[in-house]
Amino acid sequence: MRILIILMGLCGSVSARAEATTGQFLSEYQSASDDGRRYLDSFLKGLVAAYTWSNVTLQSEGKQALFCLDKHGAEKITDPAYLLRVSAKNHQGIEATPVGMALLATLKRRWPCR
Repeated sequence: MRILIILMGLCGSVSARAEATTGQFLSEYQSASDDGRRYLDSFLKGLVAAYTWSNVTLQSEGKQALFCLDKHGAEKITDPAYLLRVSAKNHQGIEATPVGMALLATLKRRWPCR
């Protein structure tokens, strides 16, 4: 019984704040100081690294990768904030989605695996 009460307490103490939407993230990025932009860039680059390692894992298991970079993709992926801005401009509704989901959708759309 004690364990159940502890688990219920832990579940109730989870942060209610969700991941920022792409619109919120881009707005914050626009108004951020240079240090703030470096921090936000690092966040996005961390997501890209995680998605890239997910690709490596999927491919090692014989499954299809999430996205497949071409020879120019490695250059363009170094500025994920730019990719998000372009995606938000060209794809209606993406600003309302969580930034991590929007970045993955952008990578999949821009560099699909064929």
